[in-house]
Amino acid sequence: MKNHSVSKNDRTDVLREAMTMALYLSIVLLATLAALPSGSDGSGEGHGAGGIHGLDLVWLIWGTTIGLALAHWFAFRLTVRAFSGGNATQSDLYVGIAQVVAAAGVAFLCSIPVVLIGDSNEVQAATVVPGVIVGIAGYFTARAGGRSKTQSLILGGIVMVLGLTVAAVKNFLIGH
Repeated sequence: MKNHSVSKNDRTDVLREAMTMALYLSIVLLATLAALPSGSDGSGEGHGAGGIHGLDLVWLIWGTTIGLALAHWFAFRLTVRAFSGGNATQSDLYVGIAQVVAAAGVAFLCSIPVVLIGDSNEVQAATVVPGVIVGIAGYFTARAGGRSKTQSLILGGIVMVLGLTVAAVKNFLIGH
């Protein structure tokens, strides 16, 4: 790996790639969680209609995250080598690490409602988190683009709705 100092452009690339991973994973988790049956079957077990809860739900969130991060890491490393003459840079390493950290952050945040709620409503609560992450990313993207706070809030809401729409389309396409 070539060693060089990390420039402002490199830091921007690292942040952009981390945000891209967080958004991508958030949309995937939105689709995954929204596709789960939920609710109680009246037995107190909270596994009605094939619902998944508790530790199984945490494993689903983290399994999806790890699988997606590994697939992305593999593709990223391969394309870095293909487009850089076989040599990865220190910046490339930082980008890869940032992507994995962003993915872990999303999974961690999505796991919090599962741990705190611990009943048949945890799937719905966990589904809110990636939607909020997408909306917050939209807000900060608008702010970085020079928009006012009000405009950024509106754009963040629009981005959240668009992210939910993408997740819904993904679910629809999986079902057909």
